[in-house]
Amino acid sequence: MNDLLMHVCCGPCSTVAVPAWRDRGVEPVAWFHNPNIQPVPELERRLESMRRYSRAAGLELVIDGQPSEAAAWREWIATLSEATPDERCAACLGLRLRAAAAAAARLGVPRFSTTLSVSPYQRHDLIQAAGQTAAAEHGVTFAYLDLRGSFRESYAESRRLDLYRQAYCGCAASKWQTWHERALRKKAK
Repeated sequence: MNDLLMHVCCGPCSTVAVPAWRDRGVEPVAWFHNPNIQPVPELERRLESMRRYSRAAGLELVIDGQPSEAAAWREWIATLSEATPDERCAACLGLRLRAAAAAAARLGVPRFSTTLSVSPYQRHDLIQAAGQTAAAEHGVTFAYLDLRGSFRESYAESRRLDLYRQAYCGCAASKWQTWHERALRKKAK
């Protein structure tokens, strides 16, 4: 039954989220909407990885928006100029999960979820809060599934399917933070 719209951030996270929902008797519809991911070539790589995975898994994929939407990118950057990391992550999660809840309501799907719950690096408390808020705003249900325990499995499955694995969460600030932390680790060695 297609009663779950699943916001998807990338192919690798989907490799464990989709089977987890299918094991529960749910056939999710994947919905790709990630205006926070920068730069545009990074968004395009993630989208292509998601397309590849959806073909391999026989998964319906709905793509919302175009990877080159400059206006969405400028709006995203403007909201984050003075944000702390927690504020940045909350805004990012809110942006994507509000859009997912709105899409679920528009498509007549009673509940939505997200593959963001696969990563142990995500703030799961913020995911749940953003999901619940978005659900209440749009009259749908947020279905949270904690998949952090399957994170390592996504590595193996991504390699098997030759999926692109990103090195950072998605926004320019997370890219900088990841680069900076790696540089510090190298310097400490």
